[in-house]
Amino acid sequence: MKSLPWILVCLLFGVIVWMRCHLHDLSTVYIKGDTVHVRDTVRDTIPKPAKRTPKRIDTVYLPILIDTTTDRTVEGDSIPVLVPIVSKEYKTDNYRAIVSGYKPSLDFMEVYRDKEIITLSPLQKKKRWGLGLQTGYSYPGGWYVGVGISCNLIMW
Repeated sequence: MKSLPWILVCLLFGVIVWMRCHLHDLSTVYIKGDTVHVRDTVRDTIPKPAKRTPKRIDTVYLPILIDTTTDRTVEGDSIPVLVPIVSKEYKTDNYRAIVSGYKPSLDFMEVYRDKEIITLSPLQKKKRWGLGLQTGYSYPGGWYVGVGISCNLIMW
């Protein structure tokens, strides 16, 4: 029985040496994500214009189809046609677009996107050493309750 304290001291010394010699990768960072947001939208309808405003009247020269079966003479090869230029505004919850022109072109566009902030926080590594209340059996005194330093061999 006199050798039991020395065996426990040697065992504790062996555990401490093993923990100091065992290399830990300190660069490993565990990350836990706490937000996942997926938005998939497919639209197959064409929205009607929300607003229609006339801008101006433009003159466009269109070619004249010349009938070769008759002897009628035509002055020039095109004729001026007045075309009203209209500005159309398309509006939904996600965008606003203004289109205008004889050959339509996009004048202005605003896109309203959802903004999702995803926070990734590194996980805390569980601590192996601790200070706390302890109960146990001591040699040679028997049962005891006290405060002490502990090394957690198994963590969960």
